[in-house]
Amino acid sequence: MKFQVFIKIPEYEKQWVRHHFGDPATFPPQSNVNNVIRHFIKKTPEGKNPEMKKDGEIAINIPESKSKDPQYYNYLTTSGKSAIAEAINDIFTMQMWEDLNDIDMRSVPLTLLVNDWMETNGISWEQQGNLYQKFTRIRETYRKHGINVSRGYKHEHRSIKKKK
Repeated sequence: MKFQVFIKIPEYEKQWVRHHFGDPATFPPQSNVNNVIRHFIKKTPEGKNPEMKKDGEIAINIPESKSKDPQYYNYLTTSGKSAIAEAINDIFTMQMWEDLNDIDMRSVPLTLLVNDWMETNGISWEQQGNLYQKFTRIRETYRKHGINVSRGYKHEHRSIKKKK
């Protein structure tokens, strides 16, 4: 029997996690997310019932561990849940940034790159605006510090158009 923890993350990250790691999610054995889980997982406090999945949360399998058997270590504090959400956000953001900031795509509109990336990574069309904003916020943060990471997109100021 697999023991699970439940955390709340943005919808586009939930879809991405499900696409790459399943539902419930099982992260690779030596992954950063599993290391974070192992660090923060605790014994369920006495008198406390195991948590159940709530709306908006994603289920993640607790990794096997000789030092922290998931049968006994299956409780996360609020801080632990936040740490896991942050670790997922980090790997999501790294993949998105690497894939969308490709130097060979200078003449392609960013919106087309985002749409293609979403389709490739199991993310629904409704999340396009959120992903476009996330990517442009990161790029703008770098620009404010004098670093141009835009790679010269010719069409980067095109408005987002909904598919019909």
